[in-house]
Amino acid sequence: MKKEVKEKEAKKKNVRIIIGMGIVCLLMVIGASWYAVTFNDSRLVVPMEMPYEFTVRDLPMLIAVGCMVLYLFFLFGLGYVKGKRDAAARVTRRINPRFGIMGLMGFLGFMGFWTYSAEGKIAPFFFFIFFGFFGFFYEGKMSNTLKDERYEENKCKAQLKAHGFALDSIFVSLLLLCAAEGRLLKTMDARLIFLVVAVSCSIAADIFLGEYLLYRYDHEELLDESEE
Repeated sequence: MKKEVKEKEAKKKNVRIIIGMGIVCLLMVIGASWYAVTFNDSRLVVPMEMPYEFTVRDLPMLIAVGCMVLYLFFLFGLGYVKGKRDAAARVTRRINPRFGIMGLMGFLGFMGFWTYSAEGKIAPFFFFIFFGFFGFFYEGKMSNTLKDERYEENKCKAQLKAHGFALDSIFVSLLLLCAAEGRLLKTMDARLIFLVVAVSCSIAADIFLGEYLLYRYDHEELLDESEE
C-alpha cells in the first residue's frame, strides 16, 4: 500500500515538473518577445525581410524558441514511449487530461490573417489543426483503460464517425469553394486560404471527435450497466 502511494506521489511530482517546464518555456517566449519589441525593433516577432542576418540581440528570442521546440519534442517523445509501454500491457496510454490545454495552440491560426496582410504568407493558417489537441482531455480521461473487445468496438465506431465527419466537411468545403469561385473568393490567394483553413479544421475535428466519441460511448455503456 505504501509503495503504491509513493508511486502515485512520484507520478504527480513528475507531472508537476513537466507542466512547470512548459510554463517556464512559455514565459521565456513571452519575455523574449517583449525584449524584441522593446529593444530590438521587433525582430523575429513581426515578419522580416529575407535573407535573415544574425545579431547578438536576437539570442534571447532564438534561445526561447529553441527551448519551446525542444519541450514539444520532449512531450511527443514522452507520449510515444508511454504509448509503447501501454500497448504492450494491453491498456491505453496514460496521459494527463490537462494536456488538452495544448488545443489552445489552434488559436495561433488566426495569426495567418495578420501575416497574410503584412507579407502575403498563409503558413500560420495551418495551426488551426492544433485544435484537435483538445482531444487529449478525453484521451486522458480514458487513460489506463483495458483494451478489451468492448473498447476496440467503441474505438472503431468512434473513428468511423470522426473520419466520416471530416470527409464530409472537406467535401462540403470543396463544393462551397467551387460555388463561391469568382463571387466571394475572387483571388487565388483567397481560395487557397479557404482550402487550408477548411482542411486544417476538418483534420482537427477528426482528431478531437475520435477521442470524444470513444469517451462518450464507453461511459454510456458503463451507465447502462450500472442501471441494470
